[in-house]
Amino acid sequence: MDLEEPRHSDNGECCSVDGIIETYVGGFGRAQLFQVAIVALALAFDSQHTFVTIFTDAQPPWRCTNANTSPEKEICTAQSSICEMDPRLWEWEGGREASVISEWNLVCADTIKAGFPALFFFMGSLLGFIILGPLADSWLGRKKTLMLSSVILSVSGIATAASPNVWIYSILRAFSGFGRASMGTYCLVLSTELVGRKWRGLVGFLVFFSFTLGFLSLPTLAYFTRNHYSWRSTYVYISILPLAYPLLLLPLVWESPRWLLLRGKSKEALQCLREMAELNGKVLPEHVIIEDSSSTENQTDSALSRLWTTKWARIRLMLTMAVGFGMGLIYYGMPFGVGSLHFNLYLSVTFNALSEIPAAIISTVLVANAPRRRAILVLTIMSGMFCFVCVVYSMDSFNTEKSTNWEQMGAELGAFLSAVTAFNVLLIYCLEMFPSSVRNSAMSMMRQAANVGAIVSPVVVVIGRSNTVVSFGLFGIGIIVSGLFALGLPETQDRPLYDTLENQECEEALLPQKN
Repeated sequence: MDLEEPRHSDNGECCSVDGIIETYVGGFGRAQLFQVAIVALALAFDSQHTFVTIFTDAQPPWRCTNANTSPEKEICTAQSSICEMDPRLWEWEGGREASVISEWNLVCADTIKAGFPALFFFMGSLLGFIILGPLADSWLGRKKTLMLSSVILSVSGIATAASPNVWIYSILRAFSGFGRASMGTYCLVLSTELVGRKWRGLVGFLVFFSFTLGFLSLPTLAYFTRNHYSWRSTYVYISILPLAYPLLLLPLVWESPRWLLLRGKSKEALQCLREMAELNGKVLPEHVIIEDSSSTENQTDSALSRLWTTKWARIRLMLTMAVGFGMGLIYYGMPFGVGSLHFNLYLSVTFNALSEIPAAIISTVLVANAPRRRAILVLTIMSGMFCFVCVVYSMDSFNTEKSTNWEQMGAELGAFLSAVTAFNVLLIYCLEMFPSSVRNSAMSMMRQAANVGAIVSPVVVVIGRSNTVVSFGLFGIGIIVSGLFALGLPETQDRPLYDTLENQECEEALLPQKN
């Protein structure tokens, strides 16, 4: 479909935001690159706070002290159980401060408490999606909501380092989850709404890559500080930059012109586009005005209300959320569950983090060239098949003393890589299916569904500690079933972005349907 031709009025040339970006600003130039580079940093902070518990809440190794204090002359060996020995016969390597588990002794009868911080974190994220997500579509906007989220994430992270017990620690983790809930949504929406349609895949890659860098930094930080610093120091390190970020860098980026237009701020929207055009070495003529479609939609209703009361949007959103649930189950569950593979923890997490790089590259190519619906369906089936391969290698007939578990680790990486790629495509797919007036809310609802999958994943991981066959089997079934819901979604490849629900419904009715 060609770009909509500019319309002329008595006051000047009337163009849509898409038309102005493509014609006068440039689809992707220095301005957009500057915007994406700064905005995407938030996702690095998001990934660090999301996956930090892989190390801070891990059970560290222990060793015998050879103390002869037991009246029964009990002997400590490497095969002994710490739950059945005199506590004076063994000690944690690296000291009690090495992790949350060792400091508060969350083992044996208190093992269940070790899962509370992750559970509270994702429950806080769920609440954050509900409260913070709609703010970005309503009065606060994308940019200010991102600034608020960054401050909450940083302050709660620093406070977490001072936790006196597991209960306060869990509550503060919930606040961190609340702050990071929709950061990925803000970043993706704030970046993609300022570029031409053919550049969305590249922008998605840059945003996803920032998340990968944050994830990849964790095993490096944890490895080099494992013998010298406590888990409390780790939280301080990953919380300092998110506090400086909204104060020093975010004020430099532009608010979304689409959001400004929907709030009746057409002059501010034009000024943003004019500044971007100037940075790109182009000129936005003074006679150009933005086509204002905001009056066709009731702006007094909340974005979520408009989503759920519009039939086609409601059906589309529910199907997207069903797909997102399976993505969240795998995406968050597998990194937390790699410890059950009896593989080196640092290497496992590093491999999973590194797999996000090819995932970002593959998803960029798919977004640029492939139908979204078909890509998601194929990728989710592949992920499920790799999960079933993990099940096979977890069986007793394959789990021999000679096995190095490299085959199982490879299958796990295949499942994770396929799921991450599918999730990346789904994020672009979701923002293309909904107009600017509700886009952030729709993205938040989809990520909220993924967060529900994340809440379920610790339960699956706990099962996997005693039975890997069951846990990976559940992962496989969950991702395949969720991917099938994509069959009910419309194809959006090479389609324009719309501003309102009413405008999108009318325009899509005139477009040829894609298979």
